[in-house]
Amino acid sequence: MIEFVGSDIGGTLTDKNGEISSRTIHVVSRLPVPFCLVSGFNRHVAFRYQDQFMSENLYLVAQNGSFAYRNRELLFSSLLDASLVTDIVTFILNAGCVARVFCSDNNVYCFVPHGYDRKIRRWDEPIYHFFSQPVSEIPTEVIQVGIFEPVQIIQELMESVIAAFGEVCMEGPLLYGTHQWLEFNHPQAKKQIAFPRLLAMLGISPENSMYCGDNYNDLPLLQRVGYPVAVGDAVPEVREVAWKVASPGFDDGIAEFLAREFNLKTGRNDE
Repeated sequence: MIEFVGSDIGGTLTDKNGEISSRTIHVVSRLPVPFCLVSGFNRHVAFRYQDQFMSENLYLVAQNGSFAYRNRELLFSSLLDASLVTDIVTFILNAGCVARVFCSDNNVYCFVPHGYDRKIRRWDEPIYHFFSQPVSEIPTEVIQVGIFEPVQIIQELMESVIAAFGEVCMEGPLLYGTHQWLEFNHPQAKKQIAFPRLLAMLGISPENSMYCGDNYNDLPLLQRVGYPVAVGDAVPEVREVAWKVASPGFDDGIAEFLAREFNLKTGRNDE
């Protein structure tokens, strides 16, 4: 029996423009069980998606488990220790990469190694600051440290990163077709840890929960729930572990799947 539904956001619920359709919002609002958005997005980006849903049974796991919310009420958080942040930034700079330090004030403090000559990709939010002071001078708590570099560079770093930092590091998704994330989080800040922790708070077992995903960072969580669901355009490894495969995420695949699974009368052919 499905008592709880969770879903990745980007690539799973969103269309090709990175938006969640009104169809998906409508279906989720009609679900008879609580729903949780689960994402690697920082809180402030994830809140923009969350705010589109009108539901009292809405939960959010943001930044791969660094934060969990019921609507805007913080339930728990897992932030990096300051001394570990210094070690990670030093390691990244010595590897000739930009260290991006994501903080609780919605800023990203970027440390750039001397002589760096690659284009530094950046986004409008959160706000990026190129920081020349010591790591200890960062004015707020650190959520995550990340590297975003060409795929070959990330892959060459993986063995030494794992040896140095173990469970703190996580290989992130490919983006732009050429670049890849490598993330450093609190050991508890993982989707496959934060989501079951949230379920435990609610008295719901993973075996009675559904999770929908599309990418490699969804795999460990998909393997922990009783009802793993993949979108049709998910990576092959995700489709292989799925209980069921929906239509592609960009085509309202999860909305149509949930409408059928829960027998919702939603106005499109009255599934």
